[in-house]
Amino acid sequence: MKPLNVLDWVGDGEQVVREAFAKGLEPPERLSVQQWADSRRRLPSKGSSEPGRWRTSRTPFLAEIMSCLDPFHPCRRVVFMKSSQVGGTEILLNWVGWFVDTQRSSMMVVQPTLDMAEKWSKQRFAPMIAACPSLAEKIPPARSRDSGNTTLMKEWPGGLIAISGSNSAASLAMMPIANLGLDEVDRYPQEVDEEGDPIKIAEARTTTFPNRKIFLISSPTIESLSRINKEYEKSDQRVYLVPCPHCGHAHEWVWENLHYPEGEPEKAMMGCPECGGLFDETHKEEMLAAGRWVARNPDSKVPGFHISGLYAPVGLGKSWAELAEEFEEVKHDPTRLKVFKNTRLGLCEKDPNEKLEWEELKGRAEDYGLRTMPDGCLVVTLGVDVQKDRFAVFALGWGPSHRHWVLDFVEIPADPTHPEEFNKITDYAKQGFTDGFGNTHYAVGCAIDSGNWQNEVLNYVRGRPFKGVFATKGASVRNKPIIAKPSKVDLKRNGKTIKSGAQQWQVGTDTAKFEIFHRLQSDGKAEYPEDQLVHFSRELPEYFYVQLTAEVYDPNRRKWIKTQERNEALDTYVYAIAAGHHPHNRIHLWKDARWDALALKQQQADLLGEVSPKTEAAETEPKPVKPRRRRVLKM
Repeated sequence: MKPLNVLDWVGDGEQVVREAFAKGLEPPERLSVQQWADSRRRLPSKGSSEPGRWRTSRTPFLAEIMSCLDPFHPCRRVVFMKSSQVGGTEILLNWVGWFVDTQRSSMMVVQPTLDMAEKWSKQRFAPMIAACPSLAEKIPPARSRDSGNTTLMKEWPGGLIAISGSNSAASLAMMPIANLGLDEVDRYPQEVDEEGDPIKIAEARTTTFPNRKIFLISSPTIESLSRINKEYEKSDQRVYLVPCPHCGHAHEWVWENLHYPEGEPEKAMMGCPECGGLFDETHKEEMLAAGRWVARNPDSKVPGFHISGLYAPVGLGKSWAELAEEFEEVKHDPTRLKVFKNTRLGLCEKDPNEKLEWEELKGRAEDYGLRTMPDGCLVVTLGVDVQKDRFAVFALGWGPSHRHWVLDFVEIPADPTHPEEFNKITDYAKQGFTDGFGNTHYAVGCAIDSGNWQNEVLNYVRGRPFKGVFATKGASVRNKPIIAKPSKVDLKRNGKTIKSGAQQWQVGTDTAKFEIFHRLQSDGKAEYPEDQLVHFSRELPEYFYVQLTAEVYDPNRRKWIKTQERNEALDTYVYAIAAGHHPHNRIHLWKDARWDALALKQQQADLLGEVSPKTEAAETEPKPVKPRRRRVLKM
């Protein structure tokens, strides 16, 4: 065996370094995203309806979108508003695969949550890497001890891709990036970790790259919440026009042109708006290949694309007949119909009835002062939201016929970490409210949110500073009662509740918000001010109305979503209603006789000058007689 020559070893090492250095100086391979996908991408057998070589010809409407993602295309932003099953995720994967294979730069892909980011990496990205030899050569399987290749971070010579969640500000702001893929943006939170809009946080990572590329993809939701719809409205608004097989007229496939006999969705056919001719999906592949994108807003420099499930190629999505059958199932259910329009047609639905405009509410304001009780207002409850630097307090007046009066909304500067600061709530409650006879009324209930400052709030209510004060915690679960049984917070070692100890009452925030918005919407139909279910004082500040309308119900996610950063006015309204529903009050169940008796007492109290909480909550109906407990003899 020839002995090892140190000089030979040094020479070989020098050659390796030179080759690596030379390779690093080579420009990136000039290959378009579509060219890369058609030549190198392989669809894995697991999770693919048509495993094997990727063919753009199967979805020809995706070609122009991919061309906009090429680095030599002048645009810096691309928008794709779509339905499900039309290739949105596949375009993103093609772009990512092309980037890994040909570029030496940084990229980030953002999913709605970190959990979804991990699933996307494991279930979509990793299988693509394993199925494509050129990618597998650059990125080996993830290993927990390999910091350069983890589930959420992939590195290769000269390049890096990070996979983040829009619900984590830290993951969005981790590094500068040249290319940004934002997937399902309508499922992003409006604000993340109190640092602002997650899209803006992510986009800020690209500002140092003049040739940056940002790709936004999503199915739309409702108008006021849909990020992708707002982006599409600002784009050049391209739609895909397909020639009619009868007359050649190029038109968009829309739901209004899908026809079938009543009760026979399986016979669905598309109609031409020009000649009225009907055609089925027999020659759909040829028709799609002959289509073209046309911009409806050509003045915009941002390419934006919209396409629905009607364009899904045969075998890759639902057929027209299947879409028609699904429509027949959901057309009488408003919530399911909205989801159908969003996910199957890629259409942004108009705001639901729960959406209110703050200017409209402000326009209903009436001439009564704050902390004064107009005619008909007989009882007061308080709702308090505890923030890190203030207490937000809502004073709600109650009257017969389910009417409410907003008597006050104030934000009191305070530091909840100091127990003595809670005395400001007591001082506010002790000021009382004045009726038309000059009498002073005090709140019969005060609900304080303890979701973020539980120990501090419980310490305050434990001392019972005034009548009716109690701690609450929101339960954002559908169909929960506005106030439910309390949880046992103060316990002895044996698990028994401490008598007169603090309790935490569960509040069905979803239920309360539906009631509030229903009341506010009904007000818009009232002919006279006295018919309104909710009354507003002209002295309320403008920001009160903005906060009161800061949420809208999203039927897709079945939850209330913030459209404004602050919503304390709405939250405290919820708590003030919960105070009225408390078992000690149950104002919502009072009968006319009780309201009449309270109104009479209010007039009679004019001679006394004060109405105490005890008088306010006085029983005017006979108390139910408790049944006598029967003694049980133990054997």
